Amino acid sequence: MEARLLESKQFLSYACLPFVQLHDEKGVEFGPVIFWPASLSIDKEIEDYLKEICQVKTTVEGSSESIITQKLDPKKIICISIDEKVPRELREFLLIDSIYLLYFSCIFKNLYYGLEIPSFNPLRKMVPISREYINTRSNWEKEAITASDCEQVISLQVIDPEICNGLGKALHAIYVQEPENKDMVFTYKRILRSIRYLVDRFFQRFMNLFDKGLHFSDDMFEPEDLIFLASSFEALFNLENTQSAADFKHQLRPLLHLKYSRPVEIFWKWVDDFYDLKRKILNGDHFFDPQFKLNPNFTISHLLLGIKLFVYSVYYFLFKYDLLKSTKVDPFTPPDFKWIHPEEILLFFWTELAVLEKVSLWIKESQQEELNAESLADLNLLTTLFVSLYDRYYLSEQNKGEGSVQFIPTPIDELKNEVNAVLEGLEQIKSKVPNSNFLKSLHPYFADVLADRLNEKKLG
Repeated sequence: MEARLLESKQFLSYACLPFVQLHDEKGVEFGPVIFWPASLSIDKEIEDYLKEICQVKTTVEGSSESIITQKLDPKKIICISIDEKVPRELREFLLIDSIYLLYFSCIFKNLYYGLEIPSFNPLRKMVPISREYINTRSNWEKEAITASDCEQVISLQVIDPEICNGLGKALHAIYVQEPENKDMVFTYKRILRSIRYLVDRFFQRFMNLFDKGLHFSDDMFEPEDLIFLASSFEALFNLENTQSAADFKHQLRPLLHLKYSRPVEIFWKWVDDFYDLKRKILNGDHFFDPQFKLNPNFTISHLLLGIKLFVYSVYYFLFKYDLLKSTKVDPFTPPDFKWIHPEEILLFFWTELAVLEKVSLWIKESQQEELNAESLADLNLLTTLFVSLYDRYYLSEQNKGEGSVQFIPTPIDELKNEVNAVLEGLEQIKSKVPNSNFLKSLHPYFADVLADRLNEKKLG
């Protein structure tokens, strides 16, 4: 963020988050909203106000007096400025939307790969810093942040400025200058609302302040989490209430370009199970299996697979409406993004054996005639998927970073014939046409990974 934005009269200081820090100590812009560290303040009145107000105080027992127990570091406080063009009556709506989007923009990668994320709670606590508020000293001279309000400061790191830019354009269209296409604004609102539903699940938790004595497993909250996630999907895709599952299948499938029988069958089953779980939870049924097991290579929670699908869907919608670019675009395979890769989802719908059988079939077809563009694009996608599966799941020890996923390797005796057939076929193609489009379409490490998989080679 450039300093000129803070100096601009177009942006008005509005609020601050006293328990949130930006990891790189730089500002982040979301269209009509700027998040910036309080330490960057160039306004003396705001600076003095923050020094006085951002102190944690506690009341002395038996007295009306209070004492300061902690002074908050300006470097660990985020201030929020809003474009003055936003109508006054909409500024707090924009403030809340933008905080949800900031959080999502900092955690989406960890969500997608099933890693730990910071609590959303500190972002729910804020204090006003508007010019009007500060200038009326009676508003705040007796106010204080109390010890009971205090949160441990969390540090947020913006991973991808491009998603901030895309979501900022959506906020601008909604709050500043609505385009003539009202349907577009409605779509942007659905994207924002779906993200809010997803984020809301992250503060529906009970916490033990000690390390021992109480153990609140994430599984305890999975039913509520699944309801929040279903609401996110329904908002994002504008699903029909009367036939949500069927509508969801036919809207989501084209995003993933699923078109072969076995992966489509597994995908259909996941959607059916997801909505069956939702129905059981709403009906108060506590006896259900939260794990999805139709793919013999994976046991994965319906919730985690659903979150992966949701994050990818948000990226896809931003791409579809020109709010975000894809790193690779072709008409046959799903868009790929800088941080969010479709094979990370697709591998849960393909088995190891099914991938190898499909590649083996393409090898045979290529020996008769050159494959068409669609088959070559699919060849690249599936070999990339197989390499990703090998690197992320086969080489790991029970997937320690992703507790809701268990990878179950296919017994090598069941793969051996297909692996050997593929490796032999690739060697034949290489000897006959070393610069063929077929070989160029393979993932560059696919043959090496196949050889390692045949030998059951693991790290260490």
